[in-house]
Amino acid sequence: LPHRTGVTMLRALAYQQRTLDTLDAYLTLLGQEKATAEAVAKLAAENPALDLPVPDFAERAWGKMKDAGRLPPSRAAIPFSPRFDGIGRPVPNAVLKVPTGGGKTLLAAHAVSRILGRYLGGNTGFVLWIVPNEAIYSQTLKRIADRQHPYRQILDRAAAGRVKILEKGDRLDARDVEANLCVMLLMLQSANR
Repeated sequence: LPHRTGVTMLRALAYQQRTLDTLDAYLTLLGQEKATAEAVAKLAAENPALDLPVPDFAERAWGKMKDAGRLPPSRAAIPFSPRFDGIGRPVPNAVLKVPTGGGKTLLAAHAVSRILGRYLGGNTGFVLWIVPNEAIYSQTLKRIADRQHPYRQILDRAAAGRVKILEKGDRLDARDVEANLCVMLLMLQSANR
């Protein structure tokens, strides 16, 4: 490789590793804070007279990341943005902001693997993988459907070889999600609908 290309690749690899290291730290804190919140919720249910508030574990994990200086400088001053599911439970979220050519698809595959293993402690579930346009859709589908491609191999390792790739029109039921890592690929326009 020419020197410039090699240096650029090393920088990209270092950036990707820092991104994954930060995600790992967040997932570790998220798991710890979720366990604490579940313990508080159990105590509150057993002793309603105590009127204990159950902490938002996602907010607490984010706060610890901020206090430790682990948030990206561009995000450190932005306040936490809470998300909740339909019955009011906290829903953690993270965004990996990566420059063009920074390996977003590779990072996404590694992120799925880390979320399954480090946070959820399993190897099955449902992933909605959204891409911005048809060209990236075709490219991503080809790569994650190919068992020989490194992106698919990352997903296969995370799911003990039980990966089911789905597109918008494919049928999906709860048994699929219980037995496999189901990855549904959609274009942004379809996801908006």
